[in-house]
Amino acid sequence: MSPAIVYYTNHFINNTITQFFSKANNLQLENINNYVYDNTKTFITYGILRGTGEILSKSKNYIYIDHGFLNASDRTFNKEKITKIKNLTGYFRVIKNDLYFNKNFINFDNTRFKKLGIDLKDLKIEGKKIVISEPSEHVLNYFKIPNWTNDTINEIKKFCDREVIIHSKFSKVPLKTVLKDAFAFVSCQSNAAYQALSEGVPVYFTHNTLKKFGNIKNIEKRELNHSLLYTAANSQWKLSEFFSNDFKKFLDRL
Repeated sequence: MSPAIVYYTNHFINNTITQFFSKANNLQLENINNYVYDNTKTFITYGILRGTGEILSKSKNYIYIDHGFLNASDRTFNKEKITKIKNLTGYFRVIKNDLYFNKNFINFDNTRFKKLGIDLKDLKIEGKKIVISEPSEHVLNYFKIPNWTNDTINEIKKFCDREVIIHSKFSKVPLKTVLKDAFAFVSCQSNAAYQALSEGVPVYFTHNTLKKFGNIKNIEKRELNHSLLYTAANSQWKLSEFFSNDFKKFLDRL
């Protein structure tokens, strides 16, 4: 891997994950307050809060870490829109020069996915509604898409006239319940899309790097693109795996 520095914030999750990453890969670890722009070094961090997001948006070369697409650490989302982490034993995605998808590392081998123990359901045929996964305020602000929900509904209406319902990670009704009557699932970049896909619901994205796996203009075609799950599984790792040879090979390929 090219010269890199791992930066941590004062949040305990960021602090823990960045320490694992830097120690496992023998990389320099610095406080985010000590950041000095240097385009010859790869910027590495976890999350988009407490100063990291601003740096990521300006960086030309970075590695972004966040909760995994599949079998992530246990989390709860309360009515105050606060996320609580129960543990850090799940998977974390490691992404080069993007927040959601490794454009330069597309690996459809399903070996790692099979180890997750996820049962892939057949295409749901009784679904009638389009489920829209509304991004968090942090995501809306970061990508400067304050009208994403309305814009996306209008885009969907160009290609179908089905009932649309809005869901988010803070909704009272669990996602699994909503998916029972889902014809399709639409999001910007939500990890919930991976759950929907495994439940037999076709998924569609507005985020540019994910559109290739599901474009809204094809929403009536209803295809289950499981290759998205396979390549996602190859870009997520547990903290303990940061020390493995397989992870080091993965970083080298990034």
